[in-house]
Amino acid sequence: MRRQLPYRFICLAVTVFVSVVAFAQVKLSVLPSKAVVQVNESFQLQFVVEGTNHVDDFTAPTFRNFEQLGGFEQTTGVTWINGSLVEYITYTVTLRPKIKGRLPIASAIVKANGKMIASPVTNIFVKPAGEQLIEEERPDYYLLPNETVKEKIAKNLFIKATIDKHSCYVGEPVLATFKLFTRLDSESKIVKRPSLNGFSVVDMEQPESGNFSKEMLNGKMYNCYLIRKVQLFPLQSGELTIEPVEVENLVRLVRAKARSTKETSSWFDAVMDKMKEAEIESAGTIEERVVLKSDELKIKVLDVPEKNKPESFNGAVGAFTMETSLLTHTIAANDNATLRIVIKGKGNLPMITAPVINWPSGVDSFDAKLSENLDKQHAPISGSKVFDIPFSVTKAGTFVIPAVHFSYFDQTTKTYHTINSDTLQLQVTAAVKRKTPVFEDVVPEDEGTPRWVWVATVGAVILVLMAAGLIVQAKRTKKETDEVATMQEEQIPVINKPGIENFLQPAADALSNTHKKQFYTLLMQGMEDYMVDRLHLQSKTINTLTTVSLLKQKQMTDEADSYQRIMNTCELAVFSPVELNDDREELFDAANKLLQQIEAKHSA
Repeated sequence: MRRQLPYRFICLAVTVFVSVVAFAQVKLSVLPSKAVVQVNESFQLQFVVEGTNHVDDFTAPTFRNFEQLGGFEQTTGVTWINGSLVEYITYTVTLRPKIKGRLPIASAIVKANGKMIASPVTNIFVKPAGEQLIEEERPDYYLLPNETVKEKIAKNLFIKATIDKHSCYVGEPVLATFKLFTRLDSESKIVKRPSLNGFSVVDMEQPESGNFSKEMLNGKMYNCYLIRKVQLFPLQSGELTIEPVEVENLVRLVRAKARSTKETSSWFDAVMDKMKEAEIESAGTIEERVVLKSDELKIKVLDVPEKNKPESFNGAVGAFTMETSLLTHTIAANDNATLRIVIKGKGNLPMITAPVINWPSGVDSFDAKLSENLDKQHAPISGSKVFDIPFSVTKAGTFVIPAVHFSYFDQTTKTYHTINSDTLQLQVTAAVKRKTPVFEDVVPEDEGTPRWVWVATVGAVILVLMAAGLIVQAKRTKKETDEVATMQEEQIPVINKPGIENFLQPAADALSNTHKKQFYTLLMQGMEDYMVDRLHLQSKTINTLTTVSLLKQKQMTDEADSYQRIMNTCELAVFSPVELNDDREELFDAANKLLQQIEAKHSA
């Protein structure tokens, strides 16, 4: 009996082993040996099939942007998971990246137990060759036995919103940055964009796929992804609020198991421990959805001082210079000349409009044509704006263009500055005379014979007969004549301006289109075309800030804010690499309502 006891234990162990393996669920996971590598640095990638010792078919992904060094190495073994024995098969390959960036590795596919299973997509972060890499810590996407999922995510995945100042003047730029920090394997999409009401917004960088950096925070290294980076120009005083951005994240964690170090005293325990020693660190993956949001930010906005405010001040904040010139110095009366005003510097350049010119009598001026060259990648915005103002003079002589005055507020010194240009002289010659046809009176010769009398008599008789005939038919044709006159009146063509629906129809047609970005592009185009048509803007130089400023000048403050929100929403949807909420119909209705309001006020 004693000799049969070990044999029975062995049989029991084998029976348990076979039964557990037979009912294990098949899973496929992927484990890179390194999460961050350099260009041309090799690393190993391991695909692990858990829950079986036989795979009918294994299809490796296409390693785009990677060089495959040799073939796959296949191994089999047994791992100990949650008190159960699970078989596994591994497929290991060595890769070497060709380029830098965040490089995705597509899913591998296996066929096992009659089912097709795909591995999750993983990403390898590749730094330039020769760049010093910080010594890599243990990957934080492993969930240790003493950790909870909630605590793990809270420590390693969060959004950080920052501003470079908490107090400023109206028109003074504020730099706002929204970043996602992570040490986990996750997929993210924006579900709520930050509300920027009360600001004029200029995007500095559009987030791009793979655009990440390494940043040290609280002693830990994080992968940092840019959500949005903007310059904000306050349009009103008071306490303005930047509401949080909300991002939904799908987090994948790998459940880790510690190796057994238990001392054994029997042959059966030794066999069990040997099986445990063969396990890998992966014991399955966990997926968790979590919505993160940034902190709410507040900015105290002050009005620019009323003391010593120049009469020519029109909201410019920063540091600027101004130059004026004439494109031609001699014209004929009633012909057009052009006054050019160039404003250069740093500050709220996008909000600056053409200075007011005090034209003397006898001058007809027209709307300024705007061209600009702005550097939006640095804060504050710098560059130049050029205003070409056409005008004409009605009289000949030496015409003096008065000095142009431009004022701005320097927030660093808290003082106003006024730039006064020199007067400019324009020589106006006499108007060019146009030849007109001259008709001379012809004096008839005196023939001596009053032949015209006979002609006049015959003509008079004919006229009397025709008049009699017309009188007879007058009553008969009166009704027909009235009807013809009415029809002619109705057929007079009336030329109307194109309606709002003409500008928005392309966007309306794209509402049901599966290519969502096309709708936002067409809606922006329709809105801009409407503004060009109604406000007589130049299509080549139109931008959101110029339109907003012009609407405010026309006392349409609420409409300007709505226009800016709609355009910012469209721009974010077009350029953002992450998927946004599908609220196209709501946005289209808001745009249509806005244009109706502008149309009503513009026509009043």
